[in-house]
Amino acid sequence: MAIRTILYGYNVENGKTVINIQESEIVKKVFSLYAEGKTLSDIALMLTDHNVIYFRNEVKWNKNTISRMIENEKYIGNDVYPTIISPELFNKARTIKNQKSCKQKKHTKEIELLRKITVCGKCGGRYKRINTWGTREKWMCSNGCACVTYIDDSILEKAISDNFNTAINNPALLDIKADSKYQPTIEAVKEENELLRLMDQPKISFSAVSKSIMQEAKVRFNCCEFDDGELTEELKDEISQLSIDEKLDCRTMKKYIKQVTIQSDGRITTVFINNAEITNGGA
Repeated sequence: MAIRTILYGYNVENGKTVINIQESEIVKKVFSLYAEGKTLSDIALMLTDHNVIYFRNEVKWNKNTISRMIENEKYIGNDVYPTIISPELFNKARTIKNQKSCKQKKHTKEIELLRKITVCGKCGGRYKRINTWGTREKWMCSNGCACVTYIDDSILEKAISDNFNTAINNPALLDIKADSKYQPTIEAVKEENELLRLMDQPKISFSAVSKSIMQEAKVRFNCCEFDDGELTEELKDEISQLSIDEKLDCRTMKKYIKQVTIQSDGRITTVFINNAEITNGGA
């Protein structure tokens, strides 16, 4: 993109800054669209698609250009720059932008933790968070397993909070059931798949298979659930003293939650540090 020496929306005539009528209409449109809820990327794409010239026949806009425009107070006017945008519209757009920035920062630690502990209930693979759906992010299985529900940050965090609040209201749900079964971790699934791969080889390497079997047995053992009564009682006691909250912070999740599992039907299971599980909509 070409570099302008004069702010978009203005010209310099006889040493004085004056309004560029055509460009000023674009500036007004940008502020209005953003105030109405359009994203920076949405606006940049719209201007590019409509071949709106930025400078010297350059029509490719990007979200950074739009962002700088919305942040520039010169558009409300001063001793040098005539007014293009009313203070009311400028402040509305800036408030929206600040709120979005604060929201992103507020969720950073929690989202980063969820990226590490959220897995697929079908394959055991890691769930990933992608941002290619405009303003609404999406969580998807890294191995491509389908989920009937569109999972975004708010849905994921609400389900985890609901499960946690369910435990607060009824700590007895944290008791490990006597019929608890082997629950494979991502590492266990990988080891099992590796052993199957080795067994399918035309020429089987017995040393490699033997090593893989030992490694899989070790990982499987680590996955086995042991009813640590002392841990469970301590967990129940601490959680029962917590207050209901709409959203869990990173510290609380790290302390009490071991894993989050997203099922193919959209249900979300919270696995606590003692391996007790609570699923939104049921235990």
